[in-house]
Amino acid sequence: MIHHGSEGGLGPANVGTEAFDGFVEYVMTPYFSWLPGSLVAWAAAHDVVEFVGGLFLAAGFLTRFVAVSLSGTMLSAVYFHLASTGLEGFPLGHVKNYSYNFEEPALYLGIFIFFVFSGAGPFSVDSLLRKDK
Repeated sequence: MIHHGSEGGLGPANVGTEAFDGFVEYVMTPYFSWLPGSLVAWAAAHDVVEFVGGLFLAAGFLTRFVAVSLSGTMLSAVYFHLASTGLEGFPLGHVKNYSYNFEEPALYLGIFIFFVFSGAGPFSVDSLLRKDK
């Protein structure tokens, strides 16, 4: 997720870069124009959640909260792919790129939901901070 949250630069929410502006123009504007407020702010929030959330999840820090947040971004990604390309003949269709466009974000969504319920493992920051050892 970290690389998805750093569109157009090394850190999150690189507003003004070609990659970030392209995300706003070609993804946010046609498919998420119903969101209240600035689409640039929503895109920046998306980038921050995926960048910082990816780092925190890898470290096992605030795991459940981060997993819920990342699940939200993946739910949005599944919606985007289904709205832009449809089901593509799912479940038995043969697509050119050998996978349905919504397949990867749906897989990530399942993984993040797993972490929502399971929490962090024994070798995590959450485990180190837990007081009931």
